[in-house]
Amino acid sequence: MEQESTLEHETTLERALDLARKNHKEATRLLEQAKVAHAAGEIPESRVKQLEDLLDLAAVDLKRVMKEQ
Repeated sequence: MEQESTLEHETTLERALDLARKNHKEATRLLEQAKVAHAAGEIPESRVKQLEDLLDLAAVDLKRVMKEQ
């Protein structure tokens, strides 16, 4: 399966960009779900903060990879 994934990307930078985009998208999804869960009283504010930090990190990584392209 790893070999199939590698074949889809011509370069390591393309793969890094794809992964950074996927990570950013997933961090955004998790944060949105957490906000809904927090509003319903299901999770603490600290968990929402953790996911905000994760999204910030994913954004920095995405920006870095895009710059390297």
